[in-house]
Parts: sequence; structure tokens; C-alpha cells
Amino acid sequence: MTVRRYDYDVLRVCSMLGVIYLHTAAGALRSLNYPILWNFSNFFACLSTPAVPLFFMMSGALLLKEDKTADLSQLFRKRIPKVLVPLLTFSAVTLSYSVIRGNSAGALNSFSRLLNTPVSVPYWFLYALIPMYLISPMLKKMVDGLDGDHWNYMMALWVLLTLGLYTVRSFVPAEYELVFTEHWTLNLNMIGGYLGYFLLGAYLERWEKLPSRKILLSVIAVMLALSVLGTRWDTYTLMYYSDRFTNYLTLFTMILSAAIFLLAKSCLRGRQKQGKLLPLLAGVSFPVYLIHPLAIGAGEKLWTLAFGTLGPGTVPQQIAFYLAVTLFCILSAVILCSIPGICYLFTGQSYAAASKSCNLASLFNSHQGR
Repeated sequence: MTVRRYDYDVLRVCSMLGVIYLHTAAGALRSLNYPILWNFSNFFACLSTPAVPLFFMMSGALLLKEDKTADLSQLFRKRIPKVLVPLLTFSAVTLSYSVIRGNSAGALNSFSRLLNTPVSVPYWFLYALIPMYLISPMLKKMVDGLDGDHWNYMMALWVLLTLGLYTVRSFVPAEYELVFTEHWTLNLNMIGGYLGYFLLGAYLERWEKLPSRKILLSVIAVMLALSVLGTRWDTYTLMYYSDRFTNYLTLFTMILSAAIFLLAKSCLRGRQKQGKLLPLLAGVSFPVYLIHPLAIGAGEKLWTLAFGTLGPGTVPQQIAFYLAVTLFCILSAVILCSIPGICYLFTGQSYAAASKSCNLASLFNSHQGR
């Protein structure tokens, strides 16, 4: 029987909440008309930036540690369908919603580009994750044979030639960018560079001697301060939102994400779960990710109808909107996990699996699986 990882459950829930915040705050970050709201949004957006890298890192840490990952039949019978089926289901729902709203031409255009372009921008994450799953059996065979030096070398290549060059390029004048741009034949930017996070999770999972919590907290504080102040400086200088400090392929985001991952490992590894709320929230994190673009889109339309503005214009309004969207997504995900006929289609989990931790039945089950 699988033992739940307390640290990963906490990271999943925090990352889920962070992703929703990033997308509910997107409008506020791109408008400088409300300075108090912008500064509030900037701080919490920078704090939420590691959410997606952490999802990649947890996937890599878990998959590349599990023996079944090398099994091709396991990959195509279970692992790929668990991600692909819900993605296709929510893509179909999104396209159907466009048709209902009278945008049949747009829906048809999106459908024709489905292999190339997600129907909703946040779904890009799954377009990156599925290729990682496809090559995970080979990655598993590879990493099982790596010693410490080869692990260090592999991660150094990614840090220097993908993150390092990207970060330096973003800070030099335009006429010098080519100096820090590798020839396309030397480009190690596989799967958009995000494969590095997948491997980083497995790399950090191997660490037994961790930095002290004081050091990790200091690194987090410094990286967060750099991101918040740097983004504010850039945005108010350029008069449009800049992600130079918060892009997923910057050294700033990688260091912040790695420090948070290690801090969770240091503080929470080995703790036993208590209660049912944390496993429930962690268990619905994937369907919540899939639901939240639709929920935000519908919420913004309702907001405009109710208040006559395009979105929240004050901090309390933004908090209220964020909490409403988050609660709606969680409740919707729990309900979807509670319906036997459609649970797998929308969540990638069997009803039996969901009943152990993340649906209505699990709330009344005193013998949950661990």
C-alpha cells in the first residue's frame, strides 16, 4: 500500500493555490492604474511563481524513484492516460463552451490546432509534462546508472547552458544578446527547458545531507526580495509588466523553487498525515488545475456583469475573487471525483482511488488508504 508523502501533499496544495493566484492576479499585474493592488499582486505573484516548477519537480522526484517507471506497459496503460484523458476531456468542454457562446469558428480553429496549441493557455504545462512522461522510461534507466559526479554534471549543463544563458541574455543590452545565444546545434533546451526541473526534483530527492533551515529560509527571502523589487523596478521603468525576474527559466526562479523544495523536505519529510483535509486537497490538485481557467473566465464575466468593471480593482476585491474561484474549483473537483461514471474522465483517477482520499465518500470513510 502506498504511503502518502506529507511534504509532497503540502507542496501540491501550495502549488495549486499559487497557480490559481497567478492567473487571477494576471489582470492586476498588467495595469498600473491601481498601485496598491499592483504591489500586493506583485508580491504574491512572485511568491507563487515556483508553483509550476514545483509540479515538474515533484513529478520527476516521484517517477524517477519508482521502479514501475521503466515499464513501458505501465506507461501506456496507466500513466499517459491519467494525464491525457482529463486534458482531452477539459479541452472538449472548453471547445463546447465556445460553441455555446456562438464562437463556432474559433472553436473549430482551436480544435484544428489542438496538437500544437492548448485550448487554454494554462494547459501548456501538460503539453510539456506528457513528453516528459513519454521519455520517463529511458530517463529512469539513465538516472539509475548515474553516480554523484554524473548527476552534478547533468544538472550543471542545464543550469549553465539553459538557465544561465537565458538569465544573462535578459540583462544585457539588445546588441549583446547574440553573444550569449548558443548556436541552435548546441541548444540543450529540451522540452522548453522544463525537463531540467523534472530532473532537478529527482536530483534533490537524492540529497540526504540538507542545508540548514536557516540557510534555506535566507535563500528564499533573498530570491523573493530580488523578484519582487526587480519586477517592480522593471515594470515601472518600462510601464508594462516584465517577467525578467520571474520567468520559469531564470536562475532566480530555479533557486527559489529548489530552496522551497528542500525546506519542505527538511521540515516535513517523515511526518505522518493527520486528518482528511490535506490528502483531499492534494488529491484534487490536478482536476483543480484543469478547472481553474474555465472558472476564472466565467468569474470575470460575472464580475463584469455585477460590477461593470473588467476585474477587481482593490486588494479586498481581489482576495474575495481569488477565494471564490478557489473554493468553486475545489468543490467542483471533489464533486467530479465523487461521480463513478465520470471520475476518471475528468480527474485521471479511478473512483476507487478517489474514494481513498479526495471525494465525498472519503470524507466519511474511516479506513482511508495511506
